[in-house]
Amino acid sequence: MVFLYSCGYNLFLLTPSIYLLQIYDRVLSSRSVDTLLMLTMIIAIAVLVGSTLDIVRRAALSRIGSWLDHRLRPMVLTASFEYAARADTGAASECYRDLAALRQFLDSPASSLLFDVPWAPVFLLLLFLVHPLLGTIGLLCAVALLLFALATELATRAPLAHANLALSRSYLRFATALKNIEVIRAMGMQDGAALIVYRDAEMARRAQDIAMHRTEIILGFSKSIRTLAQILMMGSATWLVLVNSGSPGIIFVASLLLGRGLAPIEGAIGAWRSFMFARNAFNRLNRMLITIASECDARMVPLPEPNGLVLDNVSYFKPFADRPILTDITLRLAPGDCIALIGPSGSGKSTLGRIMAGVVPATSGYALLGGVDISALRLCGGTCHVGYLPQDIELFGGAIKDVIGRLDGGDPGKAIDAAKLVGLHDAIMRLPQGYETDIGEGGNLLLRAQRQQLGLARAAYGNPSLIVLDDPNSSLDYDGERMLFTAIERMRSRGMTVVIITHRMGILPVTNKIAIMRNGTVAAFGDSERIYETYLQPPARTGS
Repeated sequence: MVFLYSCGYNLFLLTPSIYLLQIYDRVLSSRSVDTLLMLTMIIAIAVLVGSTLDIVRRAALSRIGSWLDHRLRPMVLTASFEYAARADTGAASECYRDLAALRQFLDSPASSLLFDVPWAPVFLLLLFLVHPLLGTIGLLCAVALLLFALATELATRAPLAHANLALSRSYLRFATALKNIEVIRAMGMQDGAALIVYRDAEMARRAQDIAMHRTEIILGFSKSIRTLAQILMMGSATWLVLVNSGSPGIIFVASLLLGRGLAPIEGAIGAWRSFMFARNAFNRLNRMLITIASECDARMVPLPEPNGLVLDNVSYFKPFADRPILTDITLRLAPGDCIALIGPSGSGKSTLGRIMAGVVPATSGYALLGGVDISALRLCGGTCHVGYLPQDIELFGGAIKDVIGRLDGGDPGKAIDAAKLVGLHDAIMRLPQGYETDIGEGGNLLLRAQRQQLGLARAAYGNPSLIVLDDPNSSLDYDGERMLFTAIERMRSRGMTVVIITHRMGILPVTNKIAIMRNGTVAAFGDSERIYETYLQPPARTGS
């Protein structure tokens, strides 16, 4: 539809040229006022119709931008979270900004130029129909402007790429500074942090200024060529009239047709920066969506294991690390099993837990839940099967029922069931608004222990097949630990597989399996009693 609107709009742009021809060829020769009035009315109506088509076209492009935003935003957000989970927060924020940049471009006048540029040859062809000399002049001028457009592309590509990179780095460092504002203020690091953010922003500004300066220089030359071509066109048309090769009307008609033919090209040069940003944003979004879709398709492979959690030779490498964090981890857990991952700091416990929860994919090997790669469940909408309680609990603001319900707006009964499962229901009902109580942005109105209990209820929401708990009793008192142990026993009775990452031995009685990790490998794995007696039980004291 936008193409059809553009066709109508550009056809109606011919009306001033037709009007001038009729004025010189009919009205002046006949000296008819009625003909003049009729022509003027017809042309006025045509101009109004053309303007209406342009308005409708811009509105259609804006609606396309809204539709694109509506369709892509969930996928882009999912991809942003995926990149953030891989510790690539720069790419995570960049792809979200790219969608906004693409939407902004479709809302801008520059987007309509894409549909006007193909009409430039039509106006130049009409110049050839008026006279070959005039068409040749128009063609040479158009070629010159196209060369200027190519020069703009070559001159601005590198600085715009540097500007985009520096700007992304500036946004990332600013977000990091805000996240660590307490440390920055406590140790007087405000000036240093501000300098780092400013340095990247200044690099982006300088690169943008270079691109803008080069564009302005090329645009200035192109305007000079355009003006000279206009003068040459009118002079040539006048010469044709003097040698009786055309009527006086062709002087103004040729000038108008040249202007219409060159305007889209000249406008494209002026809007080149917008084109480049939109094109780069589109290419990045396209690559990102293809990558995420291919990963999802590649991992959704049914495997023969019918139930439980299976880790098959799982290894994990961080980019540029000198050694792997995890090496050839192999474990098998049945529904209802509860395993404790223990070991010294840096042994890979939390990383293994993140792989089990599907936060990050294994570099090699498989982490399977019910025969399906856990990362595929996360990428393709199967996260209801997994619950996760990280060390650093992040609760989005809102009502308690929404926080427990994973923000899905689902059945409140499931949130109540999860709260009862972890022993939090009675405490919630004592609040003035019960499950409708707002916990504040990020849960800042809650104590750390309360945040941990809410996080545990969120992990248990919907009775997932697998629950991964990373240091779940770190902020709990004695009563809180008793509630946690009871909740874990209830989870096991419902057939959930529970993984506990801990360095506290007091939680071991609720487990039936223990895995001891050292240097990224499983040093020992088996039934809790056997592992405890063999590796963890302190030696008996002997009397002197």
